[in-house]
Amino acid sequence: MNIRERLQYFYQHRFVKQAATLQAGNIAGNFIQALIGVFLARLLQPELFGVYSIAIGLGSLASIFIGFGAFNAGAALLGERYARQDYTGIKEILGFLVKIIFWTSVLALIYILILPLIGRVFYNSSIVGIYAIFVVLALLLSSATLSFLMLCLQLVGKIKTMAKLTVLDQFLRYGFSLILVLVGLSVLGAVNGQLAGAAVMLIISFILWTKLRGEYPFFLSFKDLLGQAKRVPLKKYFGFTFWVTLDRNMGTLYMSLPVVLTGVYVSTAEVTYFRLAFGYINLAMALLGPISTLLNVEFSKMRADNSETLSRNFRRVSLYSIALSAVLTAGVIIVAPLAFKILYGESFLPSVKYVTGLFAYGALYGIGVGLGPMWRAVDKVKISILINTIILAIGIPTGILLIKQFGIWGAVIMVTLWFAVSHFTSYIYLVNSVKKLNRI
Repeated sequence: MNIRERLQYFYQHRFVKQAATLQAGNIAGNFIQALIGVFLARLLQPELFGVYSIAIGLGSLASIFIGFGAFNAGAALLGERYARQDYTGIKEILGFLVKIIFWTSVLALIYILILPLIGRVFYNSSIVGIYAIFVVLALLLSSATLSFLMLCLQLVGKIKTMAKLTVLDQFLRYGFSLILVLVGLSVLGAVNGQLAGAAVMLIISFILWTKLRGEYPFFLSFKDLLGQAKRVPLKKYFGFTFWVTLDRNMGTLYMSLPVVLTGVYVSTAEVTYFRLAFGYINLAMALLGPISTLLNVEFSKMRADNSETLSRNFRRVSLYSIALSAVLTAGVIIVAPLAFKILYGESFLPSVKYVTGLFAYGALYGIGVGLGPMWRAVDKVKISILINTIILAIGIPTGILLIKQFGIWGAVIMVTLWFAVSHFTSYIYLVNSVKKLNRI
């Protein structure tokens, strides 16, 4: 196809339209987060913003215990059953997800109890751990309602509603954080704002779920969901869900550990410079997130229909995504000096050099967009976990040595190596795996 025909093909393609819609919501939400983040950084300044960053990192580690990964597994399971119009199976899986949310929330509450101790041991300040508690509570509310609702909206193709909720969630959580910091509550206000925004989204999610049930009767009421959760055997879907959750949690570690580890060995001001640089690049990479979200369902459907189509589309998505991530990374690096000076001010300009140092990380990031959905579609999640466990087992002590030796630059090298080695190893394995599948 020539360029005009290819553009017309993309414009008319259902998946591309859905990805573009969710992308628009993601862009708007990230813009709100970034803009309010600028005000938070200016108000808190490098020292206190570093404390806030460590608290967010510690709190985000609770995602390991909370059932977010179960939603990724649920997307693959639900997509296959929805394609077969197996509404009984859909109800059962939704009940199972409620059960997983409950038990993983219990684990998260145990984590909350030891957070002050973690803060005192690793950062010489139990208050950092106390701040992180509010972040964990906000994640619990999000897991219990919004993430569950978003999964069901994706299943029935209500992508516009998903996009609107993405924007509203960012606006409320970070908006409340800014207001509480402005009234003088400092870091405590910033983390409490996350909790307040999540609480409001809890109410909104309840309302929208009631409306969704009226349109799609196979979605259960809250009472029926709890009843289904009690009846469904834990072991029926636990094997697949456990491995997918563990795989997803590996991704959480990759994103949260760099800031958490860096904060142990450098000053809080330096943590701020690294966190802003890392977050700035990841903000651009977040534009690829909706593609991965939609692929959770699409790849499972393709796997059920035609494995050859799945293989071709996986390679195509990976190629396009890595090209896009390279362009995005180059673009944000070019504007970084001006952006940081205008938005954050002179005191945050040391972050700019680390943004440039993260070019390889950002440019290679795109190849990972289809990896998670593909691992689930071909039911090879255990291999993904093995790969990432080996990389973290080697990478964490290596990263600590790099940070001790080179400070923030060591953290930059660490995250680049972690992601590059993980993504390319996984991609090569999956391409070869799907080739074997096609020959069967």
